[in-house]
Amino acid sequence: MISVIRALAIGTAGGVLGYGAGIPAPWLAGSLIATIAAVYAKQTLDLPEALRTLAFILLGVQTGTAVNADTLERAVRWPLSILCLGVTVALIIWACMLYYERWRKWDRPTALFASLPGALTLVMLLASSSKADMQRVTIAQCIRLFFLIAALPAVISYISPGNLLATPVETMGSVVEIAVLVIASSVVGFLFEWSKIPAGLILGASLTSATLVLTGAVHGAAPNSILIPANIVLGVMIGLRFNGISFAELCAGLSDGFAGFAIAMLIAVIGAAVTHEMTDLPLALTLLAFAPGGLEAMTIMAFALNLDPAYVAAHQVARYVGLVLVMPGVTAYLLSRDVTPTDKLRAEED
Repeated sequence: MISVIRALAIGTAGGVLGYGAGIPAPWLAGSLIATIAAVYAKQTLDLPEALRTLAFILLGVQTGTAVNADTLERAVRWPLSILCLGVTVALIIWACMLYYERWRKWDRPTALFASLPGALTLVMLLASSSKADMQRVTIAQCIRLFFLIAALPAVISYISPGNLLATPVETMGSVVEIAVLVIASSVVGFLFEWSKIPAGLILGASLTSATLVLTGAVHGAAPNSILIPANIVLGVMIGLRFNGISFAELCAGLSDGFAGFAIAMLIAVIGAAVTHEMTDLPLALTLLAFAPGGLEAMTIMAFALNLDPAYVAAHQVARYVGLVLVMPGVTAYLLSRDVTPTDKLRAEED
């Protein structure tokens, strides 16, 4: 219990410092940086699954209540944008694998799983059942996510300083409506999760809260105050991924991780710029949606930067679901082509 309180206190302190310093997405980036610093200061930190679940549900509620009639009108441009995202993700995986295999001389399983953008839980699960170097995969994925959260908000703020891209929505004032919203969203979120639907908690909560708002059952957006705890919990959660990676190992893998991040980000920027030209959607918005990060982090960042969270979440969910559905088969095919003659001979002898 003490380790949980310590983790939340450190994350909150980091968020407060980030907010006071005026950095973009302060509660997420600040709590992440503070948690990583605490990890390498040998602090014992923990985060129970219940808090993670609550953060995902609140994020889903916040995303769903941001949907309105204007969102639906803009959604007609989303299918083309999602198609461009699919092409961009494929190019990111190909380019990063090429770098790790040809330039760094990594084996194919390690290169593949270090290159997959997002769906980190699935990536680690698939990697653990292969011959991949788990330490290299973990460091590459964690460093990529860290640089995204630390650097991307500043880049987007530079692209669109003070530009309001999300439609302002009146904040919900009724305690009864908030209670109905959270309870209904939680029930559907748990149902989606139980049904093994990818990103079930967030997706179920988002769809439920959006339906309640669009049908007039509840009015206005959920209070922004519920997003701050979700920011802090998510920052701590991501920071705790650095547990088990020594500082020496982190420094050794820093250049490879940053190179993978830079390659992925460059391709994402190109894909976002092309989509911006094709759909006339704001560049800052397409860039955040195409960023090779996690569903939760990028959606929270959309709120922090006042971008359209429904658009960002739709694209992040599409990428997540695509990876969940496609990657097991694709990885099996790619890794089967990496079998050496010695492996084939052993298989035949067995």
